[in-house]
Amino acid sequence: QARKIQVLLPHITEVLHDGNREIKMKALVVFRNVMGHLKRKEASPIAVQLAEELLPLLDDESSQTRELSISLFRDAVETVVGNDKRRMKKKVRRGLLPLFFHMHDETDSVAK
Repeated sequence: QARKIQVLLPHITEVLHDGNREIKMKALVVFRNVMGHLKRKEASPIAVQLAEELLPLLDDESSQTRELSISLFRDAVETVVGNDKRRMKKKVRRGLLPLFFHMHDETDSVAK
């Protein structure tokens, strides 16, 4: 079913820009589940696109959203293979500073 849901991922990505925290959280969970069921070769290009969408969420006001987006960002980075690695490096560089600041986040689970 994860492969079937791939078609919906661009629409689910749009939801990440929605102001509703609960909807963002559900979209992040969908991404985590779908990415976990795809082969790395299939998930790699999606991971690169997803990393770009996650960058603004790393600084979200909700600690739960921050924690889940940071975890998903890490998973996306680990998923990338082949030619996508070069594109992912750019995304990771843009995310390093916000991630560094979260090492001292008030919420322990985010800092971890």
